[in-house]
Amino acid sequence: MQPQHTRRHGTHILYDADRIPEPDDGLFQPAGLARSGRLTGHPDGGRGSACFLEEAGIPAVLRPYRRGGLFAPLLGDRYARLGLRAARPWREWWLLAALHGEGLPVPAPLAARIRPMGICYRGEIVIERLDAETLTEALRRGPLPPGRWRAIGACIGRLHQRGLDHADLNAHNILLAEDGGVHVIDLDRARLRGRPGGWPRRNLARLRRSLAKLADSKPAFGPVTADDLAALEAGWEASDPT
Repeated sequence: MQPQHTRRHGTHILYDADRIPEPDDGLFQPAGLARSGRLTGHPDGGRGSACFLEEAGIPAVLRPYRRGGLFAPLLGDRYARLGLRAARPWREWWLLAALHGEGLPVPAPLAARIRPMGICYRGEIVIERLDAETLTEALRRGPLPPGRWRAIGACIGRLHQRGLDHADLNAHNILLAEDGGVHVIDLDRARLRGRPGGWPRRNLARLRRSLAKLADSKPAFGPVTADDLAALEAGWEASDPT
């Protein structure tokens, strides 16, 4: 990996020069991607904020940063400027770069952009798109075997061992590949912790709540059973998370 930082008219772009050429603003704009023939679709066939593309022959995902919760109607995609290193696209890009470089189960970052807007900024990130489906999509097709749940738990345990606290761990942020591989995505709110504590269990509790909510809100999904959760826990414990 060869991180490169460019700046044009106040806009900051960070990218991996080993994998893609120096990006222009069109890489971060769906309309620009469509004009250049690089736009390949949207997740779940929808037209939400994220989109699929191909850059330098690499399948990728463009994800703009958008607020949720109470401040979403007021601020939308704007965040307070607290310095470049504190900006969400910058932090997530470097976190993904570090973990992926260590061989941990996260996608590789390709590029990130920060656009200052007065006292605020807007930002986007482009990451490599893995040939996988989300845990949500997998459950839509039917129950998972115990070995799959154990693999999910083991993946989370590996990241916990490294100190990764994923504050938004849920069924949409876990990817399952056909070859049995498991990855975790959307590390926007994640951070590395230097010492153990109660956060690994809080991450797992967050995931369990998301699975229960999925079954309650989507009748097409079958319930995740106690045996499923036990298999996930067994895989997690086998990784000996601290």
